[in-house]
Amino acid sequence: MKFKLHFQRFEMKYQIPMHLIDGLMPELLKYMEFDQYTKSWPDHAYEVHSLYYDSAGLDCYYQKLAGVKIRKKLRIRFYNLDLNPETTVFLEIKKKFDTIVIKDRFALTYQDCYQLLNYNKIPEHFLADNDKKESLNEFLWLKSYNSMRPQNIVSYKRKALISKIDPDFRVTFDYDIKTYPAEWLTNRKNPLAVNPGGAILEVKFNNVMPAWFHQIIQRYNLEQRPFSKYCSALEVCQPQLVNAVSEQNRFYQN
Repeated sequence: MKFKLHFQRFEMKYQIPMHLIDGLMPELLKYMEFDQYTKSWPDHAYEVHSLYYDSAGLDCYYQKLAGVKIRKKLRIRFYNLDLNPETTVFLEIKKKFDTIVIKDRFALTYQDCYQLLNYNKIPEHFLADNDKKESLNEFLWLKSYNSMRPQNIVSYKRKALISKIDPDFRVTFDYDIKTYPAEWLTNRKNPLAVNPGGAILEVKFNNVMPAWFHQIIQRYNLEQRPFSKYCSALEVCQPQLVNAVSEQNRFYQN
């Protein structure tokens, strides 16, 4: 299967209570349908797992809290917890320019990923593809230059819908978010809940948000509010961060 290497789109997030998903779904299904991955699951939801990288000083975390408009994030994404040498995983560079997101995403096997990130062995098939090689080099350069290392895994369930008319208009519901500190994809013990009872509605589109979705936003009084799964999960894993940020805010206010 071929996977798209580059994405560019607008992304907007809305924090909602879990129970609102059931209310919104019939409204959305008038104009949308479940995507090809969601359709194959009985409850129309699949699992997403991401291992996030950050510097020792947690630069990505603090840049997000400071509202830095232009920032980059590294992660490994996978969809199957039963990892074997041939399981497909994805290396991702997520570049944020305010509400515009540019994502480079390339697939490789778990075995190649392990060899690459632990022993710097680049898969031969990447060397023959200039586009993949360029993105891979950027991933490795960012990781090395910023001394980035694995921080935690974030896992959640996702319901994903695409427009019946415009397949680039996408709505996802992420819920049942869990996290654990991890140094690698297989370090998964004692998960902790993130945002219990809540869900994240995310809207992704390339050009203009359709009018019918604006009407849904108004009807349900949805308020756009940023939510970082990584930052929220990191605070669950390291509660002292919340106190440190509160102290810092008080310092700047005085």
